[in-house]
Amino acid sequence: MESSKQEKYNTMRSRHLGNSIRELVNEGGFTSREVATALEVGEDQLDEIYQSRSIDMERLLKLSKLLQHNLFIYYLDNEVIGSLFEHYVKDLAPQVSYLIRELEAKDDQLAQLRALTETQRKIIEILETREFLQNSTIDGSFKTDEILSR
Repeated sequence: MESSKQEKYNTMRSRHLGNSIRELVNEGGFTSREVATALEVGEDQLDEIYQSRSIDMERLLKLSKLLQHNLFIYYLDNEVIGSLFEHYVKDLAPQVSYLIRELEAKDDQLAQLRALTETQRKIIEILETREFLQNSTIDGSFKTDEILSR
C-alpha cells in the first residue's frame, strides 16, 4: 500500500464510520441526492447516517458500491463489525466446545491405536523370530549368523 493510502487507512480506522463515509462522499464529489438515492433514504436522513458510529450491512454495501470503495476492509477488526457477528459466535460457542472435546477424544483414541499397532508389530516380530528359530532347529541347520542377520 502507498504511504498516503496507508495513512488514510489508519485515519479511517481510528474514526467512527459516519465521519469516514462523509469524507469519502465529499472526496468523490457525490451530491446528497445521489447518496440518498443509492441508500433509498431521504436526504434529511443522511446527517443521521454521517453522525452514526455504525451502519447496517446492507447500507454499507450500497455505499461501498456507490463510492467504489470497500468500506468493510477498514473495519474488519473494529468493534462495529465484531458486534455484527457476536451473536453468531455466541450461538456457535457450544458447538465449537463440543467439537474440541470430540477432537481431544479422537486424539486420545488415535494415541491408543498407535500404541496398539506398535505392540502388535512387536508381537509379530517375536512370532516370526520364534517361527524361524523353530524351523531352523528342526532341520538341524541352526546357525547364529542366520539369527543375527534376521
